[in-house]
Amino acid sequence: MGWELMIIIGLVVFFTVAYAFGAIRNRRIQRAFWGKLRLAVKRYASKVSFLGLGSSGFKIAFKPRSSPLSKVEISLVLLAREMPLYFLTALALGRRDRMIVKANVRKKPDFHFEVFRRETSLEKEIALSLKKFKDVEAGGLSRYFKVKADKPGRAEDLLRRGVLDHLVSLREVLERFSISRSQPHILLICRRDEEAIEPIFNALDTAAKALAEMYGPPRSRHRGT
Repeated sequence: MGWELMIIIGLVVFFTVAYAFGAIRNRRIQRAFWGKLRLAVKRYASKVSFLGLGSSGFKIAFKPRSSPLSKVEISLVLLAREMPLYFLTALALGRRDRMIVKANVRKKPDFHFEVFRRETSLEKEIALSLKKFKDVEAGGLSRYFKVKADKPGRAEDLLRRGVLDHLVSLREVLERFSISRSQPHILLICRRDEEAIEPIFNALDTAAKALAEMYGPPRSRHRGT
């Protein structure tokens, strides 16, 4: 057997084993993540649509029983650990496993608001829609993220309604938070962290309730007699 053939056989064995271990690792991550996620989802709905995406993750969707939210879709997107070269390249480029939350609200927003990490790989994608955006006063959040909106006053109003504190608390995992006129009305992209699932849902809840207050009917005023 020539050395060329031995090298080829060795590479085949290596990549086959790496593929198997990478796929197993991703499956375990999915099980652990789903175990935490379903506990958070229970407070919204008892029926959930589930779509498996092989070893690369899964997607669920549900309609909350009673909430300003009309529909929620959550995706777990994992790096391809079964492909060693791709996996190492992705890590070098700063990519990580992600949890993506897309939600619609019953009262459609009339502004576009973007919060995104300065070094995120999503920046080029987001920049295409930021030509007419202005900076938003966001306190400590601006230390970690770029904060922009087409109507800064609306965005600042939203942040004052409790959203700012939640976003700051998620600064270690948050990559993007977006409010849009078009669907999805609320978008959250975070690095995968099972312990952050509950805080992410809390941020989603607060944002949805804040939008409902902003676009809901005005409070009636009763005069005393």
